[in-house]
Amino acid sequence: MIALVFTSLHSRADANPELWPYVKERLFSDRPIAEAEFLTISGPQRASSGAQVPVTIKLDSPDDIEMKYVFLIIDANPTQHAATYKLTNLSQELELSTRIRMETDSFVRAVAEDTEGKLYMSVIPIRASGGCSGYMDVFDPELTANLGKILVKSKDKFLTTRIKHPNFTGLQKDLASGGFIPRWIVEEIIYVNNEEIVLVAQNKISMSQDPYLKFKVNSDIKGDLNIMVRDTKGQGFSKDITI
Repeated sequence: MIALVFTSLHSRADANPELWPYVKERLFSDRPIAEAEFLTISGPQRASSGAQVPVTIKLDSPDDIEMKYVFLIIDANPTQHAATYKLTNLSQELELSTRIRMETDSFVRAVAEDTEGKLYMSVIPIRASGGCSGYMDVFDPELTANLGKILVKSKDKFLTTRIKHPNFTGLQKDLASGGFIPRWIVEEIIYVNNEEIVLVAQNKISMSQDPYLKFKVNSDIKGDLNIMVRDTKGQGFSKDITI
């Protein structure tokens, strides 16, 4: 069942509902967005760390609807658009978990777009703070140790990847100089099975350090899986595994 989205959502956190109309207009103009039972987003009521907030998106597309994108949006972040997930026929039944940065309490949204351009949304409030800014020691060797190393685990029909990368947001300050550390993030992750794209994750600054992504593997995915990663400095990293 699908109904038009309304804002009478009981807030579990001090998230500001007045931000969404402006965010929506900038990202989606005046396009209508519907609430759908086949799309959900979940996360903690209060995050233990604003720099590592776990969220899970579940999408069970009806047989007559093909999804093209899922957008992850954080209303109150400096950059509200956190990520875009490009779907294929191998990722229509999506169960995806990741970790985001949150600067303050906010509504967090998953917006799905089908191949006809129709939009669907699920939203939750999360209480968190300080995840996008703050001070860091840019010369800490632990931040870049094993840069680009892709850690992979395949278990119980889920594929989990974690990429060693500092993911500097551009809003953090260096402890020594007090100046802003230039933005340097993992910008794209592509999963390919036997030369067919499974899923593409296009990330913005709101993704956590050492980007984490876990998703349910379609039963049709077998054999070789290639994971390709690119960051904003143009560096590329990859890993091959067998499913």
